Amino acid sequence: MENLALDNINKNLVLLRREVETIKEILEEDNLELADDVKREIEESRKRSISEFISQKEMEKKFL
Repeated sequence: MENLALDNINKNLVLLRREVETIKEILEEDNLELADDVKREIEESRKRSISEFISQKEMEKKFL
């Protein structure tokens, strides 16, 4: 019974390790690019005046 439990744990760990390796590969890719709509939104936000933005406290009042 203990052997069966250890085998299951080992299989799960092996699968988890593979998934983590896949995630690491994705995160380490150098050729990741932002979508065009995201780039456009960033450009638009950079053109806005800081006075147009609301403060953290004002945001908290709306949602908390």
